Amino acid sequence: MVDPNSFEIIFRKFYPSLCFFAERITGSHDDAEDVIEELFVKLWNKQLQFETEQHLKAYLYRSAKNACLDFLKVSERSDMRNTFFAEERGYSEDAYLNEIIRAEIISEVYHAIESLSPQCSKIITMSYLDGKSNQEIADELNLSVQTVKNQKGRGLAMLKQRLPNDKFQLLLLIPYLQLFDLLYKH
Repeated sequence: MVDPNSFEIIFRKFYPSLCFFAERITGSHDDAEDVIEELFVKLWNKQLQFETEQHLKAYLYRSAKNACLDFLKVSERSDMRNTFFAEERGYSEDAYLNEIIRAEIISEVYHAIESLSPQCSKIITMSYLDGKSNQEIADELNLSVQTVKNQKGRGLAMLKQRLPNDKFQLLLLIPYLQLFDLLYKH
């Protein structure tokens, strides 16, 4: 029997990066979350034991990729499915590993953001991950624009201290990743 506390730790550690990874395959945040949640349910039910964290991580990413491909096979999104499978034929192991690395880096950024105060974390998330303007954040949280700017400045200063320089720079580039992906694919 798997210890529920250990399972929760595994879930919290790997869920964000696996969702990011799955979203890159499914093209949908909601579908990615569904696929990864189902993956964790299966992991819980199988009660598998892993010798190392690397073995667990390899199992999770390979299972996530396969679950996403299965999802695309049965989904009603035939255009997306056909496009993905055409790309998948040329999808090298290096590209697969690059997506895992990218997901792991994003996970580190998410964990660093979660370590901030709740309000600061929410403002950084809304700004850099959700792409909202200071005014939109202020309106949604019922704060002044100046408070949003102050919290964002404090949060970025703390993240700059907590994250290696390359990962901090990635945080600043996250809003543009989808644009880069679109340009790269076309």
